[in-house]
Amino acid sequence: MHDSAGFGLTDPLARDGLDGTDYIEAVFFLSGHGLEYGILCLKVGSIAMDERDFFNETTEQRKHTLNCPHCGQPGEYTVTWVVRRKRAQLPRQADERDKARFAKAQSYMVRRDDQLGCMNMRCRKRFEISSLQSLAFID
Repeated sequence: MHDSAGFGLTDPLARDGLDGTDYIEAVFFLSGHGLEYGILCLKVGSIAMDERDFFNETTEQRKHTLNCPHCGQPGEYTVTWVVRRKRAQLPRQADERDKARFAKAQSYMVRRDDQLGCMNMRCRKRFEISSLQSLAFID
C-alpha cells in the first residue's frame, strides 16, 4: 500500500480490495486558514448508471396546429422534439438498483422548441408555445 496523495493515508482501494466499479468519495473541508488536509467523509459504493444508459435518444420534428396569440390566426408549425426510446435490454454492468429503475423506465419525448415565429406575413411575431405540453410519454 502506498501513501495516497501525500496526506499520510493508505490507498483505500488496495486496502479494501475494491474493483473498478466502486468509487471513493473524499471530502476535504475549509477552515479560516485555508484548506485543511483531513477527510470528513469516506464513502464507498458502486456507481449508479445514468438515465442516458437506459434510452436511445433521437431528434424528431412533428407538425402541430397552433394559434398565434398576437393575431389569432391558426397555422401548422414544425416543432422539434427530443425522443428517448427505452432500449431493448439493460447494459451488462447494471446492478439490482439499476434493474429496478430500468423496469420502471418508459419511453418519452421532450419538446426542444420554446418559441416559434408567426406564419402570418403581417404579424411575424415570436410567441411561446404554452398550449403544447413539454413532455409526452410514448406508448
